[in-house]
Amino acid sequence: MCSLYQWGTLSVTKTNGLWSALLIVALAPMAIGCDSDGKVHIEGTATWNGTPIENGYVELQPLNGEGQFASAEIADGKFTLSTLPGSRRVKVTAQKKIGETAPTERIPEPEPIMFQFIPPEFNSESTLEMKISESDPTLNLDLKGNELQSSQKLDAAAQQRKRAQGGT
Repeated sequence: MCSLYQWGTLSVTKTNGLWSALLIVALAPMAIGCDSDGKVHIEGTATWNGTPIENGYVELQPLNGEGQFASAEIADGKFTLSTLPGSRRVKVTAQKKIGETAPTERIPEPEPIMFQFIPPEFNSESTLEMKISESDPTLNLDLKGNELQSSQKLDAAAQQRKRAQGGT
């Protein structure tokens, strides 16, 4: 967060007046908004077979493995994030409710059991690439394919999570 507090105390005298003026010019971008990091603010949409993704995440990874990752929550098919311009690998995950836990003494209210239904070719094994640029700050992901079914074999971590949530 930017504030004048970051500037400290500046005193201007005849001997350091030029240096103080240069310091003020150099620090001015901090007071204006701290957006000199070069990031592009992205407004995006995400659909699965034409239907907005209700609950999920989008992640943008630099293709060369160097630089910052960016991610955002997808809610009702929309997301926003900020990232540096350039080519990025896109990964999307999304969950849907497949049941509820049984009430217990410790957790008296049923909790939803969620299932990741987007197949690996759009997340863990994604080859989807997008170019992020300042001239087009939108990212529309229209994913199509066969969604995973909860009856398909889950990996060990997913099986453990499902058991912990009260599923079988």
